[in-house]
Order: sequence, then C-alpha cells, then structure tokens
Amino acid sequence: MITVSIGLSLLTIKDDFTFALGSILCLVTALLYALHIIITNYFVQEIDAFLLGIFQLGFASLYAAIGNLIFDTPTLPNGAVEWFAILGLAIICSAYGFVMQPIAQKYTSPESTGFLFSLEPVFSAIFAFIFLSEIMGGQGYLGALLILIGVLIANPPLKKQMILEEMKE
Repeated sequence: MITVSIGLSLLTIKDDFTFALGSILCLVTALLYALHIIITNYFVQEIDAFLLGIFQLGFASLYAAIGNLIFDTPTLPNGAVEWFAILGLAIICSAYGFVMQPIAQKYTSPESTGFLFSLEPVFSAIFAFIFLSEIMGGQGYLGALLILIGVLIANPPLKKQMILEEMKE
C-alpha cells in the first residue's frame, strides 16, 4: 500500500512539490472510491451482486442527471461520432463497470480490488503517451513503476493460486 501511495504521489505532485487542484480532487476521489470498494464488499456478501450493480448504475445515472441539470445547460450531441462516443462510454465504461465490479468483487478481497484499480492512472498515462504523445517525465515514470511494483507485491501469483484452490474446495 505504501509503495502504491508513493507512486500515486509521484504521478500527481508537480516538480516543485505542489499539488494542482485537479490532483487534489483526484486523490480525494481515490479515497472515496476506496470507501466504495469496502462498502461494496460488505453488501455483495449480503445481497445479489448483479442487482447491487444495477442499483448503483441507476443511482449514479440519476445523480449525474440531477447534477447536470443544476450545474450545466444540457445539450444533445451534434453528430454520429459524438453519439457513438457517449454510447460507448455509457455502455462499456459505466454500465459494464458498475454491474461487473460487484459481481467480480464477490470472489476477491477488497484489497485486491483496490490494488487493481490503482493501475488506472498507469494505464491512463500509457494511453496518453500512445494517443496524445504526452510525456510524463522521470518522476511520472517512477510513480507508474512503483504502482506496478506495489500491485505485484500485494497480489503475487502464488497468493492467487491459493485463492483459486480455496474456491474449488
């Protein structure tokens, strides 16, 4: 956990050791998402994981729609490309993510789930490099490496094999 936290810090702290507002909001969001994982872990043991995912998706959609009406002026997309992007994000990223996370989390620990989700900034940086030619710099690459090392330390292949064997019994 410490290794991943240091890696995340290196990805978000500027060269002069200050935080941008966006970085602070990302760290707060990471904390809130960790709480979400812990709470989801509790509820998947008590109720149907698929229904939990459906309800989470429904309430997230409702709150997003209300927030959109309060803080923004809603407009419809202008073309097919925009509709395709919105539908792709809604179906693949939101619907699939909200519904599948509780189902998958029923069979793993909240620690493993959290560590796997900590890989998100690493993949974001990789995709930013590939598609936007964005360069992170040495500090960013070190942060990404530390996150990967932390995830591997927390989820060694031997531990996964032991979990699979326990599930078979």
